[in-house]
Amino acid sequence: MATGLEQSVDGPARDVPTLPDEPGPASRRRWWDRRTALVAAGGGLLGALLFLVAYRGMPDDSYITLDYARNVVEYGHWGLTPFRDANSATSPLNVWLLIGGILVSGRPAVAVGLVLIATTAVTAVWAAQLGRSVGVRPALVAGLTVGLLVTSPIFAAVVGMESFLVAATLVGVARYAADRRAVAAGIVTGLAALTRPDLALPAVVLVAVLFLARAPREWRRALLAVGVGVLVTLPWHVWSWFVLGSFVPDSLIIKTSGAFPGGEVFGNGPLFMAVRWPIAMLVVGVVAGVGVVSVVASAVRWARGADRLLDRVVVAAGLAAAAHYAAYAAMGVSSYIWYYCPSLALLTLCAAVGAADLRARVTGAVVTGLALVAGIGVGHQAGLGIPWPHPTIFGNWASAADYINAGTELGRTLPPGQSVLAPGEIGTLAFGCRCDIVDQFSDRARLMSIVDSRLTAAGPVEGFLLRLNFLHAERRPVEAPDRQLTYETGPGPGWPTYVIGRGAGHLILE
Repeated sequence: MATGLEQSVDGPARDVPTLPDEPGPASRRRWWDRRTALVAAGGGLLGALLFLVAYRGMPDDSYITLDYARNVVEYGHWGLTPFRDANSATSPLNVWLLIGGILVSGRPAVAVGLVLIATTAVTAVWAAQLGRSVGVRPALVAGLTVGLLVTSPIFAAVVGMESFLVAATLVGVARYAADRRAVAAGIVTGLAALTRPDLALPAVVLVAVLFLARAPREWRRALLAVGVGVLVTLPWHVWSWFVLGSFVPDSLIIKTSGAFPGGEVFGNGPLFMAVRWPIAMLVVGVVAGVGVVSVVASAVRWARGADRLLDRVVVAAGLAAAAHYAAYAAMGVSSYIWYYCPSLALLTLCAAVGAADLRARVTGAVVTGLALVAGIGVGHQAGLGIPWPHPTIFGNWASAADYINAGTELGRTLPPGQSVLAPGEIGTLAFGCRCDIVDQFSDRARLMSIVDSRLTAAGPVEGFLLRLNFLHAERRPVEAPDRQLTYETGPGPGWPTYVIGRGAGHLILE
């Protein structure tokens, strides 16, 4: 006979008679505290293992975020370099957390590990609590969610960026919205928007579906959740608008300026990626596919009259993933790897909850299959070495080690007071050189020239939004740099580079 405590952990809560020797409410809370601590420790351990194999191969955009955090700590200055103001850090929340990590550890790279560990620990706890709310085994949901995220070639490719925060905040919104806790859901919705402004869309979809689907009169609480989210995120954006010159980060303008060569955009990006990285994308595709199947199965049960919170959560997460994907596909933006993380995180959550909802024997088979897929992903990525020089899915021209070496030498070579034009990638070079290296990410004059070009071609709505966003931006003429750093393929003079798939290259200071 199952006790009430066992039912609350491993299945839906039921009115089960309390046995005479069953722990009381206080003991039960302590037991849950211990279980929560174990779940958090497991999630944090998975994050730590990923960091240990990935820290040397972080992509260039991770170093952009690290540059901001280090400059705030050392100079109290919001910018990619110490020499110019900028607002190109996409995720203020990630920057703030890295600032805390640097203050604690004294080392920017270690700060990335601390933030990753904390993020995967929180994701595990929220996933477990969501599992408990919907009536499936909490530890299984937590283990599957975090395990599939840290072994995903997409997420492993963006360690140091905000993508694991993306997953954590969206899982958190689903967790609190499932219990219709308006204030808590609103707070995490605000944190999601501070992680990436575009997360407001999937977060609001989660809130709307989970608050209104069963109880349409809950619209007041849904509005309360959205309102709390606005209150959490609005102060930063207003400060950014007046002080930094744009309401949203400049990276949203820079990164949405067109397609990659060959017509590769967000909508068809996975097809191009499957050609470049077939094994990695197969791993990603299987997990996403299981998530889609879970969404369809829950939608069918819901349409047939089943009124289960689990089905509503899975459908809400699936709709949120679809909304984010559709919005980016409609904008025709480039297929940057991290743009897929919100949809992939939500589908991973669907896969985890859906697998945990199956009959015990079927669940075991599905979990074994997912574990096998995750193992293939781990083995494929570990083949590059441990720690790897760069992840399997990687689009930069040089490894982080090559860029840091070149940046360090550049800082020693460049005379004080001189500026240098970046070759097209800037984050890791800036981290190494600590010099006045410029492009649209670090120099707002260059950014505003891009904005002016966009305004010329913009329609009435886009033009109005651009002018409103940059209403308080200071306009200065673009200054010619003193030197220029150029990347060329193949061996040659300057600082050598090498990346699997691209081959040898070199950086020349002109």
